[in-house]
Amino acid sequence: MFKRIRKFPAKLFLLILIITVVLLNPKIIAGFKNFTFGILTKPVKALSGVKIYFKRIKNLSEENLLLKQRVASLSIELARKKEISSENKRLRLLLDFKETLHYKTIISKVIARDSTDWRRAIIINKGTRDGIREHASSATAKGLIGTVVDAGPSSSKIMLITDPNSRVGVIIEPSRESGVLIGSPEGESRVIYLSLDAKIERGDKVLTCGFSAFFPKGLAIGRVREIGLEKTGLYKYAVVDPFEDMGKIEEVVCIDTD
Repeated sequence: MFKRIRKFPAKLFLLILIITVVLLNPKIIAGFKNFTFGILTKPVKALSGVKIYFKRIKNLSEENLLLKQRVASLSIELARKKEISSENKRLRLLLDFKETLHYKTIISKVIARDSTDWRRAIIINKGTRDGIREHASSATAKGLIGTVVDAGPSSSKIMLITDPNSRVGVIIEPSRESGVLIGSPEGESRVIYLSLDAKIERGDKVLTCGFSAFFPKGLAIGRVREIGLEKTGLYKYAVVDPFEDMGKIEEVVCIDTD
């Protein structure tokens, strides 16, 4: 018992000594504080890191959206410049074509198409105020496309050569065979009333013959694609592929032969 009592103060003394040394040693105190602070601040740092991460994600998302908007804007601008360049090219060709004609000509833009069939008619943005008159022939730099059938003050309707009601006197080169170019419900153009002995071949060029007062002579129209015999057996016919795609006309030249 006495030994236990003696050992107890010694152990207590040793413990007090260790605590005293620890408390009086600044390095140990600082290390302990750092250790404790580190343990306590780790969750805070982790939360702060998560917050920064999500903030960066948000910033990247916003930046990505801005970049997409910029790309879209540049794409629209590029498309607009391409369209302007394409339009300028077409207009230059029209102006060059216009110089070859010895008649009054008016360049117009297509603003609408026939709602039932685009191969029948188009509407242009020029009318009687601009000098457009009914029966004036209309063409592009590639060739004849139709006739003005209705002229209003500020707009006019052009019947295309693919309309079933269209009639144009033509000749076919090099044979110089003459006939009448008509349209069809299917949107085709064909030359009818060709003689049975007409020497016509695929690829021959079709031109206006100039017999009508409304169509200047020698306007290009298209090329022969197919040759056949009428049901009556009295005439040949020739299916013609127009030089101009009737569904892609955007500008035209109206030709006043009076």
